[in-house]
Amino acid sequence: MRLIIFLLAIVMLMSSCKQSQKLTQTSQKADLLYFQKDYQGAFDSYSSIIESYVAKKQQVPGDLYSSAGKCLYYMESRPQAMEYFNRAEQLGFQDEMMLSLRVKYYGDIDNLSKEVEALEQYSALYPDGSDIAYVNKRLYLRYVEMKEFRKAYLRYPKLQANSRDSLPVLESYHQVCKKLGKADEADKIAEKLYSIDNNNAIGLGHVAYQAYKTTEDEYQAAVKAYEAQKTNAAYTVMVKKTQPLAARYKTARDLYLKLYGITKKPADAAILARIYQRLKDKQKADYYAKLSKG
Repeated sequence: MRLIIFLLAIVMLMSSCKQSQKLTQTSQKADLLYFQKDYQGAFDSYSSIIESYVAKKQQVPGDLYSSAGKCLYYMESRPQAMEYFNRAEQLGFQDEMMLSLRVKYYGDIDNLSKEVEALEQYSALYPDGSDIAYVNKRLYLRYVEMKEFRKAYLRYPKLQANSRDSLPVLESYHQVCKKLGKADEADKIAEKLYSIDNNNAIGLGHVAYQAYKTTEDEYQAAVKAYEAQKTNAAYTVMVKKTQPLAARYKTARDLYLKLYGITKKPADAAILARIYQRLKDKQKADYYAKLSKG
C-alpha cells in the first residue's frame, strides 16, 4: 500500500512538473510574440495561461493580467485593457508601462478625474520614469484646468525648461500666480512674456500699464503738491515736473494703442482716454472714452 501511495506521489509530481514546464514554455512564447508585436498571438498565449490557473482554482499572478492588458491596448481594445490592468492592480501588481498606458488612455477619452489619478500615481511611483516629463506637464495643465492653482504652482518647477518657457505654459502660470496673490512673481512672468513676444497681450499689458502708471503717479504727485500750497512758486514747480511727462505719456499711448488693437478691451480704451486727456487731445480722449463704455 505504501508503495502504491509512493508511486502515485511520484506520478503526480511528474505531472505537476510537466504542467509547470508547459506554462513556462507558453509564457516564454507569449513574451516572444509580444516582443515581435504579434499582440493577438501574445494575448492568446497569456489568456491560455490565465485559464490554466483559473481551471486549477489558483490565484492568477497579477503580471499575467498586466501583460494581457498591454496586448489588448495595442490591439485597440483599450477599455478591455483597462479592465485587465484593474485586475492586475487588485492582485498587487503595478509597473511603469501599465500606468503610463492608463495615463494616455484616460487623457485620450478626456476622463479628467481618472487621468489626474493616474498622473499623480505615476509621479509618486516613478519620479524618474521615462514619461515623467510628459506626466509633469500634463499634470500641471490639468491642475490649471481644474483651478487647483496651489497644486499647479508646486508642479510648475518640475517642468522641463523648454516646457516652463513655452508661451502657453507661461501664460497659464501668470494666471496661477495672480490667483494665489503672488503679484511680484506674476509681474516677472509678464515681463518674460514680453521679452519673448512683444505682441503677447499679457506681457504687453503689463509693460503698457507700468509705463502709464509710473507716469500718472508722478503727475498726480506734482499736482497734489501744488494743491497743498497753491502759490505761484508751487505752480512753477508743478509745471516744471509735469511738462517732461508728455514724452512718457506718448510712450504709454503707443503701447496702449498696440494693446487695444489686440484686445479691444474697454478697460484699455479707458486708459487711452485718460492718456489723451493728459496730452490735451480732447477729440481722441472723447473717442476712447466712448469705446470704454462698450
